[in-house]
Amino acid sequence: MFSKLLGITRFILFLTLLFLFFFFLFLTNFLFSKDKQIKRGLTARRFVINHFLNKVIGVEIKVNGTIPTERCVLMANHRTYYDAVAVLKDVLAFPIGKIEVQSWPLIGYIASLTGVLFVDRSSKESRRRTIDAMKQKLNQGYSIFNTPEGTTHDEPTTMFFHPGTFVTAAKLNVPIVPIAIEYKLKEDAWIGDDTFIRHFIQCFGKWKTEIQITYFEPIISDDADYLLNTTKSLIDHELLRIREEWNIK
Repeated sequence: MFSKLLGITRFILFLTLLFLFFFFLFLTNFLFSKDKQIKRGLTARRFVINHFLNKVIGVEIKVNGTIPTERCVLMANHRTYYDAVAVLKDVLAFPIGKIEVQSWPLIGYIASLTGVLFVDRSSKESRRRTIDAMKQKLNQGYSIFNTPEGTTHDEPTTMFFHPGTFVTAAKLNVPIVPIAIEYKLKEDAWIGDDTFIRHFIQCFGKWKTEIQITYFEPIISDDADYLLNTTKSLIDHELLRIREEWNIK
């Protein structure tokens, strides 16, 4: 009962924070050009995550490795919708998100204002547009965050990696930074037919949600297959190490 009450309370606080952030972005957008709106959105998003969101919902993150500061493509495994939030507290980057998120009330609008690049992986045209947008942002000096599995799961190692972003990074000679993300409790993964609200209340109804993130050194190559296979191998080995450390079965 206490955990459910805590989860509901945190969900209400989460919605309140979203509304306040939305009104801040909406009311101040008139003061900036479109390019400055996006840059301001990236910076404001990181500030809100660090100073408010993680504290409000009880998230505790342990970071291993060196957080990248130069332009790169960040590639992570995918456990839940919170993966991107956990990484974007550290880096200013344009995340690639599934098209369904764009239709979520309030969250979709805020995501658009803070630089999320939406993609429908079932549509070849949508994938092409997203890759073009990603190239544009990289050429402008920004970083990209992607989860190449394209879906969440609770398997001990990664699933199939979609190659598109690796091909783009290889062509542009942009470094890939592999990232391993793991949650201390296996049930924190968002899988099956679980709804967003139900999962949120369950996941953040605990006093503390522990996440471990490992940043690897950048990898540069003009061989997309090498980038993909090396990234996958590094993440897989680190996930197994973290799961052994936390005794996740």
